[in-house]
Amino acid sequence: MKVDDAVIVKAHYDADPQKEWDRLAGGKFEFRIASHYMEKHIKPGDSVLDIGGGPGRYSIWLAQKGCDVTLLDLSEQCIEFAKNKAADYGVKIKTFAGDARYISANPKLAKKYDNILIMGPLYHLVDENDRKDVIRSAISRLKKGGKLFASFISLTGGMVFMLRECPELITLPAEQSFIYALTSGKSFGGDGFTRAYFAYPDSIAPFMAQFPLKKLHLFAQEGISSPFYHRIMPLPQDALEEWYRISLAVCEKPEFLSYSEHLMYIGEKA
Repeated sequence: MKVDDAVIVKAHYDADPQKEWDRLAGGKFEFRIASHYMEKHIKPGDSVLDIGGGPGRYSIWLAQKGCDVTLLDLSEQCIEFAKNKAADYGVKIKTFAGDARYISANPKLAKKYDNILIMGPLYHLVDENDRKDVIRSAISRLKKGGKLFASFISLTGGMVFMLRECPELITLPAEQSFIYALTSGKSFGGDGFTRAYFAYPDSIAPFMAQFPLKKLHLFAQEGISSPFYHRIMPLPQDALEEWYRISLAVCEKPEFLSYSEHLMYIGEKA
């Protein structure tokens, strides 16, 4: 990741922390399914390092569950927002502004953690070596038997988003590199909603297999809901809950990974 990329990404999140906080609000399946899996593995009292957690939606939720949470993010504005939100919710979290690639060199993060979340940096690190550095740095701060939660933006999920929200963009010259990656079965790194990395679903498990982790789960954070999210969320509560139940039930099935905008890998440190 070039320095200019970091500046662009930081500026994007500094501009509107509230927008990122609201993105996961209202019982959206991305948050509900991810938190369902976190509850399987993260116990009250566990220590958690939330790397790139932005305005702190997961950090605050885990602190409410009784976890000892540390939040690190590139955006100082998101960190300030998270501190204020934590106070509003009556919980304490430790917060630091910093670059996810340099965790292992940060003396403030020298302890070992029971669980580490990487739910942000892998959306934006275009260079594969940078993505590897973040994973390696995180593992160096993870206890033996600790759990790593790594979230990716899906390339096919990006196409789902375009089809649902802005299909007219398909002819723009700026979109052709993304389209080429999609039709070629490749991942894409470059300009998106900001500088972004979109992982082809089939590439995630082989990428994570390079590290000393035992794979526990790879799942679609939105389940099968993304293509028609705008139709599902306004439904009556009973219908909404049934779509959530179905989305959760099929979220690990390989044939449904491509429906989702976000994919999460959970691994245990060997």
